[in-house]
This record gives sequence, structure tokens and C-alpha cells, in this order.
Amino acid sequence: MRSHRLALLLLALGNSALSGCGGPQAPTDAGLDGGAPTDVGTDANLLPPDPFTLQIQDGAGRTLELSTDPLHVRIYDASGDTIVESAGAALEVGLAAGGATRFHSPIPETPGGVRWSGLAHGVSHVGTASGILRDDEGHEAEVTLTTDGAGQLALRVSMTAASSTDAALMRLRLAADDGSYQGLGEQFDGAEARGRVVPMQFSITSLTRASGTNEAHVPIPFLVSSRAYGLFVETREVGAFDVAASASDEVRAAFEGAELDLRFFVGDRPADAIALYAQHTGLPILPPRWAFAPMHWRNEWPDRSVLEGDIAAIRALHIPCTAFWIDNPWETSYNDHIIDETRFPAAAEMISWMRDEGFRPLVWTTPYLDRPEDGEGPDNPAEVLWVDAADRNLMIRLGTGSILSSPSAAGCCQPGGMMDFTSTDAIDFWQAQLDPLIALGVRAFKLDYGEDVVPEVGSGRLNLLFSDGRTPREVHNVYATLYHQPYRQAIDEGSSEGGFLLARAEAWGGQTVTDIIWPGDLDNDFSVGGGRVVGGMQAAISAMISLSASGFPAFGSDTGGYRGGMPDREVLLRWAEHTAFSPILQLGGSGEHHNPWLYDAEAGTIYAGLARAHMDLVPYFRELAIAAHTDGSPPILHPALAYPDDRAGYADPNAYLIGPDLFVAPVVTAGATTRAVHLPPGRWVHWFTGEEASGDVVVDAPLGAPPAFLRVGSIVPLGPSDLDTLVESTTYVSPSDRPFLRARILPAGDRSVQTEEGIAIHVVHTGAPLAVTVTPSSGLSDLRMQIDLDHAEPAIAPASVTTVSLDGTPVAASPDRVTVEAGCDGMCWFREGSTLYVSVRSSSASVVTVP
Repeated sequence: MRSHRLALLLLALGNSALSGCGGPQAPTDAGLDGGAPTDVGTDANLLPPDPFTLQIQDGAGRTLELSTDPLHVRIYDASGDTIVESAGAALEVGLAAGGATRFHSPIPETPGGVRWSGLAHGVSHVGTASGILRDDEGHEAEVTLTTDGAGQLALRVSMTAASSTDAALMRLRLAADDGSYQGLGEQFDGAEARGRVVPMQFSITSLTRASGTNEAHVPIPFLVSSRAYGLFVETREVGAFDVAASASDEVRAAFEGAELDLRFFVGDRPADAIALYAQHTGLPILPPRWAFAPMHWRNEWPDRSVLEGDIAAIRALHIPCTAFWIDNPWETSYNDHIIDETRFPAAAEMISWMRDEGFRPLVWTTPYLDRPEDGEGPDNPAEVLWVDAADRNLMIRLGTGSILSSPSAAGCCQPGGMMDFTSTDAIDFWQAQLDPLIALGVRAFKLDYGEDVVPEVGSGRLNLLFSDGRTPREVHNVYATLYHQPYRQAIDEGSSEGGFLLARAEAWGGQTVTDIIWPGDLDNDFSVGGGRVVGGMQAAISAMISLSASGFPAFGSDTGGYRGGMPDREVLLRWAEHTAFSPILQLGGSGEHHNPWLYDAEAGTIYAGLARAHMDLVPYFRELAIAAHTDGSPPILHPALAYPDDRAGYADPNAYLIGPDLFVAPVVTAGATTRAVHLPPGRWVHWFTGEEASGDVVVDAPLGAPPAFLRVGSIVPLGPSDLDTLVESTTYVSPSDRPFLRARILPAGDRSVQTEEGIAIHVVHTGAPLAVTVTPSSGLSDLRMQIDLDHAEPAIAPASVTTVSLDGTPVAASPDRVTVEAGCDGMCWFREGSTLYVSVRSSSASVVTVP
């Protein structure tokens, strides 16, 4: 991974890449080309308004209603209570001359050269769900209401052909509610969007942020409210959400073009709206199980011996790890996908050895090819590929017909051609270079860059040519998904054990292609993003939360950050506390290394414990990932979305819930040894200390034991406590060595869990006795439980547990905990303090009862 932001600025140097012969032009009050909007008509020659009301129901009693003169849009429930409604001029067209040929920024409240006009009047309607709207000047738009089922209501507004030439922008205005607004893709400056204008495209902003860009790697035009509804603007156009920033009582969504596709998703909870959005745009891909194990990498391995040294240290310290990245540089040239054997001699043997040790290799790559020097033939494999791709017209071209030499590549590699992945031939060409790596044993790819097709530079549109006829206006935020496609195909077609894509850039719908997002080059400190600051650990936390609310359930930041080199010891370990208690833990970054054991022995021990906690939680993370893949349920939520009625939970930007049962409040302050925490409603038990807490508390937070809490009533499936890897190894502890599952249970009420392994756990505790039904699967029949008696609800006096029954037959206690934790046929148990340890191994359903 290489920082490349300022290199993007070079795009502004070549007018041949900009639409028109004069390059960018400064906006004027009359419009970007100095003209004025075309007159469509005047009040004198327009037919009088014909007000109407349109309605449609979603099948669950919710109604989307649009009425005119003045225009008002409202969604209300079966009882007539309003869920969301419009504000002011509900639907507006931004009028400007040359609307289709000039770039018009949707970010300012009043864009240069654009004036807003409200589509307030009814003209005519057909049936109950479609009609024609008009502004005061005669510009007309068609409006249609539709529903795709319960909780899904849509409104499409499209300017008529006669009016579309004047339409530069379209805008929806909603009344702001009093809740929390989240989503909108990857956000580095806090998951709460209120008070911000959030662009929906990657842009060059060299004077406003240290990276030279706006860092919008994964902009998603979906905004979710804690009032349990979401708004999705289904478009690839440039746009922006003004979330109560310009006006505190309004939320505005403005997008380029002459139409707006507005989709509302409504549920009983905010998570329902997120799930409906994911179902509409594509359910997230499910990474392989081993992708959830801790990962390891260095920014650069100077040679094979250093790589082997890291592997030896990881295994000697019993730090669980499976995915192992071979980061840039590793190729003979960019991007020939040939392992450089001067750096990694006997590469095939090296990868085979890594796999035997229980690792799965991942390699870094970009969408560029080295370009031969002018007037010279190719002198490396990538340049040979460049000539072949050029001859076959497989690279992006400028409006002049010449091949785009992407300056972004200068940030990592030799400037070169950028593949045109709108072409199926280009995808096949690129996949052909990847297939040998899959055959060699590589199982994952780190896909850097992919944001290069920006919609404008200096207020001018880029004049780039794509093979399928689309323009940069249509491709800018979908190029990353297209770029990732050949890698997806190579893994899916070439690997029976699966694999995953770790990518920096994506767009809506890309969750069906890309497994995991990583945020790129964050700072190596605790900072939150904003202003000129890209952001560090707090930026990583907010990006994870906001992406989960945007349909991307898997996110993993560089533990310790990237920008600035090696982090200090405290930042590294505090960051590891966060990533340990998140679905994806990947250790690495810039500088010589991020290896905690090379800081000092204690740091290595602390990190090993955190990596072990993460590995233990993999079955729980998988349970959530499978739910996201199955129905779109977000695995991570900020408390404001998980418990919208608990207003005190809105205040902490860095707290989050992983599923219903795990609450995490990372320490993000240098030198802190305690953490003020507001716990969500209910009773919670500290993961490390076992102490119960509720409400507002200040907890001790020594390095290695962050504030992480389990909910009373939870059933948390856990993996074996000593796995080194999640794939088979010839040397180290792997899944076949430990064919059992563990579970940590804080019994309360009636709760069931179905694990990926097929074991079902059903706990009923509404009073004596406590009953746990364990139903095995054909592949796994061994469960080892840790049941908390003290914190059960109602509580169970530990001393009262003198016998435990299996299917109604009392079973005497075992002599010690070790015996139970080692497993036994039938059932065995042992109580230690207030914890009951129970092992069940049976081919049929078994009921364990505790009096």
C-alpha cells in the first residue's frame, strides 16, 4: 500500500482529459457556460394547476403519499402517524444552461450557476400512483410511486424530455427528525452524520485535507435514521447529502442529472431498514471462515528470511493467525502478477510451506500496467502486457484516443495504463494473469486504488472513453467494483477452499463482490478525521460503524494505522484492543513493522491475548456474518441505532455493539487507564473481569483488557481456546485437532442460537430449573459450556447447584474443571465459584437442567 493522493492532482494538468477544448471553466451567476436556462414557458401560456394526491401502500399498512400545490411528501403508518415527511419545496430542480454537458457540484447549498426551482404544482395524473409536476416556469417532471413489498416505498421523479436540458441537479428536502443519522458509506469523522455535508464521490481536495482527496473511498447514498427508516438515492450520479447542516431542520439530498430515484426502507428498528436496503442492492458476500482469524503483514518484506522470521515468531508465541499478506513490492513489475524470485526465491516452495504452516497467502495489487518508455519496446513482463492490452483496446483512453497514463500509479509504481474493466475482454485478460497465482496457492487479494475515475477536475468533466460507451459520469463510483470482478472470478473458479477480496474502494452493490473493506492510509494515532486530518484510530472506528449501517458488514483497519510509519506502543495496543473486538483483525502498517513482540515482550504478550480473544469469538462473528449474508442484518451498530430510545447512548461516538450481545467501548485517549462508559439498557458483564455493570460507569481499562461487555441473556458461541489457525496445518493446532465448540452463557429468559457448525443451543431460564437443550449436527456433536450462575436472571445461588441432570437423570459432579473442559461422552460438569462448566457429547438432542 502506498500513499498516492497528491499524484491524483496530476490529472488536472492535461486538458485532453477534460470535456471541451478549453478545460475547466469558472462558474458564473448565469451558468457555467455564461448562458441562461432555456425558457420553457411563462405563467401566461401555462394551463392552470390541477392539484392531485398520489398514494401507494407497502402491504404492511405504511403509505407513501404525495400531494401538490404546494408539494408535500409523507410516509405514515397504519395509525396515521408520520414516519418521515418533506420540508419546504419538497422536490426541486436545479436549473442551469448546459445541464448535461457541464459539471455542477451538488455540495454547496447554492451551487455556482444553478438556481433551485420547486416542482410544486400538479398538472395531471394517471391512476393513483403517477402524475406530472411543474414549477412556476413550466418545467415539468413525471413522478411515480411504487412498492416492492413490506417496508419498501419508492418515488421516482424524472424531468420530461422538453425540460431535461435545463436540469443540472435534482434535490429532495426532508424534515429533519430528532434522532441520529448514520450510514452514507465510509465516514472518518464520526458515524453521526448530522451537521455535515457528505459527498457521494471521490474528489481531489488538495487544499482541504492532508491526503489531497476527500477520502470518499466507499460513498453509499443511503442514510438511515434512528427513527427506523432509511433513504436510498439509487443513482451513479454525483451527489451529496446535506444532513441538517445548511438548515438544522432539514435533510437534503442533491444529485446531478434530470431524475431522482428515491427509495425509502421502513421497519420496526433501524436495523430493519438497513437489512431492506441490503436486500435491494445485493446481499453481502460471505467471506470464508478463515478470513475471520487474525491476519498479519508488513509494509515490505526485504527478503524471504524476514517473512519466514515473522511466521516463526507468530507460531512460537502461539498468536493465532491464518491470512498472511505479501504486500507491495512482490512482483517483477507492476502488475504482471509474477512473484519476484530475487526477493522471494523458490516462491512456489515458499507458498507451499506457508500453507503447510496453516497460513493462506494474500497478495497486493492495483489496476495498472507499466507503460514502456516512449520510443522503446517493452523491457519487463508488465510492459509486454501493456502492449498486448493496448493492441486489443483494453485500457481506458482519453477523448483524443490515446491511452490514459494514470498518474495515480506514480504513488506506488511506474506510471502506466489503467485497465478498462467495463470490457468483458479486459476482465478475462486480467483474470488470466491471476489464475496462475490461484493455482500456486494464493487465496486472497488486497486491492489497492480504484478511485481514479473521478467525475470532475477543477469544475470540468473528465473526457475518458470506456469500451461499453459509458462516460466517467456513469462509471466514476462503480469502476472499483468492475476492477474487483476478475479477482472475484479467479477465486470463485479456481479455489475450492474459498478466498476473499480486501479492497479500499467500493460503491453500492459492491458488497456482492468485495468481502472486506479496509480504509487505506489512516494516521498512526488516536485522531478522528476532519478538516485536514485524515484520522487515526477513531476514524477507523467510525468507518466500521458507518459501513455496517451502509450494507458493508466486514471492515478491517490497519492495526496501528499507516500514515506516519510505526505507531507508538500505546496506540498499537489500544488499536489492537479495538480490532480484536471487531469482526476483522489485521495487524500491519507502514514503517519497519507493527509486530508487538518486537516492541517488547510484554507488548507481545498483550497482543497475543487480544488475538486469542478475537479467535475465540470467530463462531460469534460468523453467526453475524451469515445473518448479514442471508438477510442483510448489520452485524455492528452504534448504540443510537441499536437502542434508539436510549438517548444517553447517542453521545459516545466510539462505542458500538457487535450483534445483540457484545458491547465495546474502546479506549481512544492517550495515557488513559479508565474509560467512562454508558451501557445500553439491561445488565452487562465485563468480558475480562466478570463484574456486572449497568447505566453510566467508569471502568478500569489497563492495556489488554478494554471495556467489552456481554449482555445478560446472551449465548455466545466460541471456538477452541488454543487454535493456531482456522485452516489445516501439518504442524500446529488446527480445526481437525479440536472438533468441538464452546459457548459462554449468561442465562435469562428464552433464547436460541444456531451456530455455523450446526449445533443448536436453546436456553430457557424464567425460574428454576434452568434448561439448556443441545441439538448436535451431523458434523459436530461436542459442546463445552461455561454458564454464569451469579449473573443469571433470575440469579442461581452457586451453592445450591449440587447436581446437574441430563435428560432427567442426575449426574454427579466431576472431580475438576480440567476434566470437563477436556470433554466427555454423555455429560460431565463441575462448578468453580459462580461458574458452571458443562460438557455434552451426544449424537442426539440432550437437555441439561440445573435446579
